[in-house]
Amino acid sequence: MAAKLSNASCRVRRSIADLVLLCGLVAVTVTCLAAPAPAAEKVLFGMTSRTGFSAAHYVAEEKKLYAAENLDVETYAVGSAAGVLQQVAAGSLNIAQAATDQILRALLQGVPLRIVGGAVAMPPFRMVAAKGVKSWSELKGKTITVGGKSDVTLYFLRVMARKNGLADGDYDLIYGGGTPNRFAQLASGAVAAAILTNPQDFIALEQGYADLGSVSQYVPAWAQNNLIVDVRWSAKNAGIVTAFLKAWVHATRYYYDPNNRAEVIQILAKHTKVSPEAATSTYDLFIKESVISPDAELHLKGLAANLDALLTMGEIATIPNIDGYIDLSFLNAAVSSLKK
Repeated sequence: MAAKLSNASCRVRRSIADLVLLCGLVAVTVTCLAAPAPAAEKVLFGMTSRTGFSAAHYVAEEKKLYAAENLDVETYAVGSAAGVLQQVAAGSLNIAQAATDQILRALLQGVPLRIVGGAVAMPPFRMVAAKGVKSWSELKGKTITVGGKSDVTLYFLRVMARKNGLADGDYDLIYGGGTPNRFAQLASGAVAAAILTNPQDFIALEQGYADLGSVSQYVPAWAQNNLIVDVRWSAKNAGIVTAFLKAWVHATRYYYDPNNRAEVIQILAKHTKVSPEAATSTYDLFIKESVISPDAELHLKGLAANLDALLTMGEIATIPNIDGYIDLSFLNAAVSSLKK
């Protein structure tokens, strides 16, 4: 009898121990399930305006590639490249996409930023004139809009106009900021011609405005846009910079995959607010000329061409060494992680 009671007591103790263990496991499981996911890291990203130049960014947003890297990217379209750089200098933007010439000016003035990757390799700009204009000679004495007095579009205009027989003083200038603003000036009749990028140039052509040629016909080697970081912020957030670039590189690969053509065109049309036809023309041109930098590769010869332009325009007396302004460590880490 005593032996039976002892066995029963042992079974009761084991059952109680098993129950305690089970309750412990349940508690741990509930705690794990209830634990909140780590908050996404906020990134303040800036660009000039919503053109086709930022196609990789749009893809990264739409395909949730930033979210996959636990990033919450807040986008600001500032309106001008100079404005983007001012926001970086003020610490209001962490990462930005901006015109190379403006980046170089900022760097040479001591703005605390670094070039961390390429965004747009070629300059897909076009000189678009008022309806009925047949040649450059008809622009003599007329007003043309460019981005600004230190904007790369002014350099493009000078190069194209000179080669078509117009001296710098043969036309007047208005400084209109980004392409959407310049197109609005052209459409309103305020100017006779405008340097436009895509897809707005295709919209203009659809509406009957005159095509006076593409910048790429005159400036074959160029780095139009690059990705930059505020070094004060990146010094404390190296992992976030790498994660951002990983999403960006992933987006360029998605962009260049021909299987994604239709979807990418839809994304372009949505974010640039243009017709599917204009978005299609932009995409096909960008693919043909490899406008979007594959894997965010930095176009070093294009950087050199920008420095030559600054020299030609009389903004610098000699070509400076800019190696210290470039930091590709984040991009290299991002590309390496995608290969694994």
